[in-house]
Amino acid sequence: MNKKLQQIALDFYKSKAIKFSKEGFKFNLHAEHPEAPLSPNYLNLRDVFRNPKIRKNIAKQIVPIVKKLKPDILVDLPQSISPITTTVSDMTKIPMISVRSEALKGIKKDHGVKQSINGAFKNGQRVLIIDDVVSSYAFTKIKAIEVLKENGLKVIPKIIVIVDREEGGKEKLKKSKFDLISVLSFKNILDLYLSKKLITRQEYEKSLEYGEFAKAYSLK
Repeated sequence: MNKKLQQIALDFYKSKAIKFSKEGFKFNLHAEHPEAPLSPNYLNLRDVFRNPKIRKNIAKQIVPIVKKLKPDILVDLPQSISPITTTVSDMTKIPMISVRSEALKGIKKDHGVKQSINGAFKNGQRVLIIDDVVSSYAFTKIKAIEVLKENGLKVIPKIIVIVDREEGGKEKLKKSKFDLISVLSFKNILDLYLSKKLITRQEYEKSLEYGEFAKAYSLK
């Protein structure tokens, strides 16, 4: 991990975006597999993305990837990643659209123009999905791909995320013939925190253990 990525990871810690708990946290995985152990950590990037300096530093890591893939439009999956996608859009001058949260949940809008996507686009345009985190099932990403294709858009088979929790989401996307590109891996973040003595050895080991459990359950 280079110094710029280390700084981003440390900013997450300082902003309390990553929390650790002995009691544990429940995720989507537990709805389908209640017998799975609780996660010893929780990652929430919503507030940290509102910091202009951190947001710009993260966007700078994404811009080269976007320029290489050359999409016509960036796709924002609301709402955590919205500030980052907007910043990347500003930096690259590539317009963005947003898949509505109702559409990601499979709920059809029954008022107004009843659209599932916010923003202007044309049939056949190439779009690139950006999101904040991928965990076990990559539900929102897979649903977003479906919604975008239903609306006549060509989805570039790459998805950019800020953090890969390494719990099976990458493998799930691969089955749908989509590659995951992550700015940071959760293990690299944990390695850094342990080396800086920001977390205990027990928190580190429990987090890695949960990641392996989650991946095994999600890929059953």
